[in-house]
Amino acid sequence: MKHLGTKQINTPRLLLRRFTIEDAPKMYGDWASDEEVTRYLLWAAHKSQEETESLLKSWAEDYKNAAAYLWCIEWKETAEPIGSIGVTKMIEQAQLVELGYFISRRYWHQGIATEALQAVMDFFFDEVGVNRVESRHDPRNPYSGKVMEACGMRYEGTRIEADFNNSGICDEVLYGLTRKQRAEAQVRKSGKYVQSAHQNTISDEMIDYVGILAKLELSPEEKERAKKDMGEMLDYIDKLNELDTTGIEPMSHIFPMTNVFREDVVTNGDDSENMLQNAPEVKNGSYVVPKTVE
Repeated sequence: MKHLGTKQINTPRLLLRRFTIEDAPKMYGDWASDEEVTRYLLWAAHKSQEETESLLKSWAEDYKNAAAYLWCIEWKETAEPIGSIGVTKMIEQAQLVELGYFISRRYWHQGIATEALQAVMDFFFDEVGVNRVESRHDPRNPYSGKVMEACGMRYEGTRIEADFNNSGICDEVLYGLTRKQRAEAQVRKSGKYVQSAHQNTISDEMIDYVGILAKLELSPEEKERAKKDMGEMLDYIDKLNELDTTGIEPMSHIFPMTNVFREDVVTNGDDSENMLQNAPEVKNGSYVVPKTVE
């Protein structure tokens, strides 16, 4: 990764820049002291402006590190700081960054977090050179997940009671996006589909084993054809697995089904006495038949 530090980023409505000590009054009065804003954060709502100033001073020290990324979200129309976005975790070896964000309650549900997150994700992919961007949220804060989805991140699972915040121990809903996934999404969005080489390769040993299971003798030409077909099927399954099915109710069957079997009915007895009346020979309540094996 090529670390560039907290570089200024412009979007249509926002200026993403470094925090300064001058942001303290607005930051404290608008959102740093708001318990609704800090409910799912790791630091509690501030009780005084001095507490906000102390935090900003520590962030100013962090800016000396080129691998530190923390932006003030400034609303261009008023030049006011309305929130924050930055890296909450970084794994250099995996070329991975985790992003976190929050904004003033006055600016909720206006697409602002989405605009900021998309700009920062583009910065990390295009300029810093990360391979993966991810983010997580408390399931009690579903709107944060909607922001991640809107920016192209994909739901990857929920870890039960694996995180904590100001609301206590919580589940962790994880979203992520890799460089490859981003490029594929951009190709699909542009409408320019490019057939890629097979990602799944079937070995000779595997096709021989399949032939044994199916009790088939395949010629060398048939084996090559089968390997190609199986590889293409697995490639297609991989594509299906990339589909975002969040919120889609699973179906038990693709066709409407009706149970034609009646419920079990309990009856009294098996009426064996009547059934045995016409038997040629009866012994101990059972039919007597000729021996079939001596």
